[in-house]
Amino acid sequence: MSELQPVLTVKDLKVHFKKSPGYFKPVERVKAVDGVSLELRPGETMGLVGESGCGKSSLGRAIIRLIHPTEGTIDIGGTNFLALKGGALRRARPSIQMVFQDPYASLDPRMTIQEVLAEPLNAHLRLSSEEKNRRIQKIISAVGIPKTAVHKYPHEFSGGQRQRIAIARALILEPKVLIADEPVSSLDVSVQAQILNLMKDLQREMNLAMLFISHNLAVVRYISHRLAVMYLGKIVEAGESREIYKNPLHPYTRALISAVPIPDPKLERSRTRIVLTGEIPSPVNPPSGCTFHTRCPYAVEKCRTTPPELLSFNGSPQLVRCPEIGRIPRQ
Repeated sequence: MSELQPVLTVKDLKVHFKKSPGYFKPVERVKAVDGVSLELRPGETMGLVGESGCGKSSLGRAIIRLIHPTEGTIDIGGTNFLALKGGALRRARPSIQMVFQDPYASLDPRMTIQEVLAEPLNAHLRLSSEEKNRRIQKIISAVGIPKTAVHKYPHEFSGGQRQRIAIARALILEPKVLIADEPVSSLDVSVQAQILNLMKDLQREMNLAMLFISHNLAVVRYISHRLAVMYLGKIVEAGESREIYKNPLHPYTRALISAVPIPDPKLERSRTRIVLTGEIPSPVNPPSGCTFHTRCPYAVEKCRTTPPELLSFNGSPQLVRCPEIGRIPRQ
């Protein structure tokens, strides 16, 4: 997989929102995403994890241009996606699609499923009615919804079925890249497993590159090939998913993984949880140096003054934003 050329390349992406604190006060900037770089290859899933408010969803929405980035570049299949405008942007949009978190809010309650699935086809492709119906029937079967259900409305389906329909809508244009923003967080656990297996099967069939955003590390571990851990707008650790779960390097990653429940009561009782102290700093005024130093039990003076870079650890593919890893005790 590593030999394939990236279908999505993001470099130094920043998303800063302006915030007005009130009259007679200067406008503040919320640094939701603050210099993120990543690559995705065909057939690969990258999991993006972190606490609520770390900038995961803002990153996903910026990549698909639902919000406009402040700085950085986004390359999709060799095309500068951020430079496109008008008709060129419209022609490029089918190559990248998104599945949203809430299946109840992402589907128009006044449209039948046939109309929901036909809308992207009408907007981006010139197809005959016969070809359009053929595509709809094909994708609706692929996501496990009966073909006879296309004339029903969203309120007639369960949450899991609605998310299947949302996935069908995203994939009907046959994109190269799929951004999945917490697509199973609002579903029951049994339904989550069905949706995750469905997404894995469809990805394999379509050779799809997927950015899977979630705060649930158990879910991300199951579905992702690579993992990126985000904290306060920056990626603090990235690498192969198995390696990071087996040997987390950054203190923040270790704390996150220690919070994942183990389905063995004896092991769960015997292990030591890493509990972080303090609150997440404000993205309006992030700490100087390493943004994690205010909560890190291993921080030294250098951490408070010098911003660390995301670098390879001992020549391995695993990247970590912490130069003090060598002196942090192993778990």
